[in-house]
Amino acid sequence: MPQRKMNDRDIMNYKVGDRLKIGGYFCTIKFIGYIKPWPSIKAYGVEWDNHSRGKHSGTIDGIRYFDVHYPNSGSFLKESRIKDPSIRRIKFYEALSEKYGSSSSNINNLSIGNKKIETLGFHELDVKNRNFKNLKKIVLRDSDIALISRNQNELKCVIQECMNVRELDLSLNLFTNIDSLCQFIEPLKSLETLNISQNRFSEGWHDLKQYDLSHIKTLYVSSCDFSCEDVGKLLRIFNALKRLDLSYNKLSSGEIQNIRAEIPRTLEELNISGNNLTSFPQFPVYLELKNLNISDNQISETPDIVVHSIESLDITDNKFKKRSVIDELNMAFPSLKSIHLSGNDLQYNGGDLDIEEEAIFYELLARFDHVVVLNGSICDKKTRREAEMYFISKVMNNELNYDISLPRWSSLLESYDIDTSKLNMSRSREMRQSSVLKIKVRLGNEPYSDSEYWILPSFTVRYVKSIICRKLKLDILKVKLFHENSKGMRNEIDYNFRLFSDFNVVNGDVIHVYIPSK
Repeated sequence: MPQRKMNDRDIMNYKVGDRLKIGGYFCTIKFIGYIKPWPSIKAYGVEWDNHSRGKHSGTIDGIRYFDVHYPNSGSFLKESRIKDPSIRRIKFYEALSEKYGSSSSNINNLSIGNKKIETLGFHELDVKNRNFKNLKKIVLRDSDIALISRNQNELKCVIQECMNVRELDLSLNLFTNIDSLCQFIEPLKSLETLNISQNRFSEGWHDLKQYDLSHIKTLYVSSCDFSCEDVGKLLRIFNALKRLDLSYNKLSSGEIQNIRAEIPRTLEELNISGNNLTSFPQFPVYLELKNLNISDNQISETPDIVVHSIESLDITDNKFKKRSVIDELNMAFPSLKSIHLSGNDLQYNGGDLDIEEEAIFYELLARFDHVVVLNGSICDKKTRREAEMYFISKVMNNELNYDISLPRWSSLLESYDIDTSKLNMSRSREMRQSSVLKIKVRLGNEPYSDSEYWILPSFTVRYVKSIICRKLKLDILKVKLFHENSKGMRNEIDYNFRLFSDFNVVNGDVIHVYIPSK
């Protein structure tokens, strides 16, 4: 661990509001003074970011010394613990030098056996490393940085060294003053991406409108404990953003609505996951937002307006329950190409008790007009065709509660040239048979073990084996399948990578599962 410099003692003269990292855990100083249990020892009251480390809420022996934002997140520490040499609060330039300006002086005397290593060329490498003006990307995440500089002269020097930086990551540090950070960022006109997530800015909010940070196109401010008012002030100066991450700042739906007017017209991607949203945010009509992440919130209803611009949507881990949500989302976001919706309790409303994951995936995919990425899986044309055929068969067989008056159903029938008014029962049955198979799977020769499975004829033998073995908890390498047709004849289904349809399996046939003895 680098030793603290004598001329930086002032950084270690703590005041209320300063941030510290103690034993790997972050906290904010809320009190400095003496308390009843330690009358002769200076105490520091802190509020921990990790609330479970706290012991109280700033009150001890009936005396309130400080307030906390979260119950039982506070504790008292003795000054000797706070002034431990392992606790650092350094300046930006020190962190920059530590990571990007390493010196070769400590290897000048290295040797292997009795032979000294030649260090010719290391000096030139040092010079290159220390020429910070060549850096295009600086990552100083979790580097114990408490401030950029101590005075204007020092600030000017730091700015000169960073004039060509395009990406700057200062996340998970000890910053508290947003004004001083803006002073540093504004002159860096090459800078386009800024990450200041997981800092707690409690100071310097009074006069931010003097800054023009329109050169910043991507801003990450996740887990900063920002209020709606703070976010509004930031958006007034970061007024040309294309990508914004506001995740885990505990903003409510009402608060998001209050800053609608501040959202930059240029914004294309927005992450507001992990907040306290209970409804879809309503954005200004001028906004051409393409990617929206509202995962890990409390949203249970779809928006009541149509948003044509959004192509990618993440609603993972919300409170959606109705299966009809899928159809509502398809209509609300007609340009949707990618969606993540796992972690919602979307109850299956079909007739099967044992519905396979693959079947659910197919159903969800088929209910969207243009989605090609579902829960992270890229779907090619073949997969989409199989999904749509499966879905049509289930609906026509009255095994799904689906509103056939929806435009999506009409487009599906049109795509496959299906005229339901002219379909008689035999043709309907023939179409279903060609599209999807319901088989009985029997373990050995025991009829009581029968269970029903829906599969597509285009599944490979190995894939059907994997479905059966996963459900029955069997080893796929030890299992053999035999097909029993309507006449009671049995034939082994082998050749793992052949299509299941090659073995003349039809609806209602029995598939026997055997585990050969040694």
